[in-house]
Amino acid sequence: MTCRLWNLSIASVLALTLSNVFLTVRLLHSGDCNQYSSSVDEGVSMVPRAPMLTPATCLEYVLAESLANSTDKAVFSGLDLRLGRWDTRRLYKVFDFAVVGERFPELSDSYSVCLATQSSLEKIYSLVQVSHHWSGPISTAIFAAGNDELYLLQIYLSYLRACFRPIRERVSFHLVLPKERAPTHLKSVHVSDFTKFDCAKPEATLNDLLKLRKPDTSKWRIKNPYPQNHLRNVARKGCQSSHVFLTDVDIVPSVNFAEQLDKFLRKQKPHHLTAFVVPTYELDERVRFPRNKTDLIRLANKGLARPFHHKVFIYNQFATNFSRWQADVTESDETKVSHNVTNFEFLYEPFYVAPDTVPPHDERFLGYGYTRNTQVSG
Repeated sequence: MTCRLWNLSIASVLALTLSNVFLTVRLLHSGDCNQYSSSVDEGVSMVPRAPMLTPATCLEYVLAESLANSTDKAVFSGLDLRLGRWDTRRLYKVFDFAVVGERFPELSDSYSVCLATQSSLEKIYSLVQVSHHWSGPISTAIFAAGNDELYLLQIYLSYLRACFRPIRERVSFHLVLPKERAPTHLKSVHVSDFTKFDCAKPEATLNDLLKLRKPDTSKWRIKNPYPQNHLRNVARKGCQSSHVFLTDVDIVPSVNFAEQLDKFLRKQKPHHLTAFVVPTYELDERVRFPRNKTDLIRLANKGLARPFHHKVFIYNQFATNFSRWQADVTESDETKVSHNVTNFEFLYEPFYVAPDTVPPHDERFLGYGYTRNTQVSG
């Protein structure tokens, strides 16, 4: 009897070990996502299609059914660089709604929350994934220095809008230009200039374009701090919804979060002093994007996901109390309040959803590091 129990124990341990190995491999392996559509003619690069309102099983792009045609124009066509509006210190000129998403007004009426984000030319490719996950309106402020960056931005945004319907429909772009390196003119851009690039390779396409940037522009960018807070304020004020979810461009929201957040906010009693913190994680580059909270917690337990900036600067998000949020597990994926943030700390910089009446970011602070803190602690 003792021998049988011992054998049974060994068998149980082996079964649990194999199960754990299998789950880990599934978390790391993305081979079950077809890299290209089998229905596409040979030689034409495509990417997997998936329903936009169901959880994604991997990072997916959905190409537009048709690319730009001869009647389409590049972005910023007709933009008069002599106009625009200045910031309060006349350091940057702003062009609000330099590009308007085709469904942006309609989506702004339908959703009670808008995603506001900002970016330089180098990171704008992240919008592909963001726009496929966020089905509501997106207000994006973009920074460009000099004629060369403005031209490259014109090419790349035109490419993104031609290739990806979510960007063309949902995203409105606001342009921010520095006075010290202000572009003087817009170059002529033809449809063939941006439709020649492979739609399945947005990051590689951007990297190729960045090689065309002039060395003196790159040197200027290194010496001059990036005006993050200006861009954040511009992006936020571009939102037309009552609530704003303000992020950086490389922060990717969960699939279906716009719909769930909209339902959640409509149930809340209006209060202009309430902000809802969104727990934010960093993912191991080998894993598939989690479909829900259960998937995310499983990744965190295996060391494949961790709180945002946990290694870089733990106090950036520490007051969120991720352990308490992870312990609050329910069967439903419905967005709800897990707990109140009670241990606020000075260096706390959470990403959160709040009414558009919250204070602006302090534009005296430039560059990277603790710039969001000037608004959160205010």
